Amino acid sequence: MKIDPYKHKEKYLKWKDSLNGKISGISEKNSKIFLEYMFDMEQGLNVASGSRKGARSYIRLNNLKQRILFYKIKCIFPKVSIVPLSRL
Repeated sequence: MKIDPYKHKEKYLKWKDSLNGKISGISEKNSKIFLEYMFDMEQGLNVASGSRKGARSYIRLNNLKQRILFYKIKCIFPKVSIVPLSRL
């Protein structure tokens, strides 16, 4: 039996239950794509041909979840324009 001191399984399952079929803050289409990808990874589908087959660990699933949240934040906040110092 594996010990999960950081409770990755509980965190992932809690996040999954709180979704209500959609990730808030991004478009419906992107939400659907991300959720399909996450559920495929959970079952071990849609993995690269060179990688090990089978379901991904809860540590990996939480990592992918964090990347989705990072993407959500990048899309919500506008990009800051950078002014060259020569123009100042």
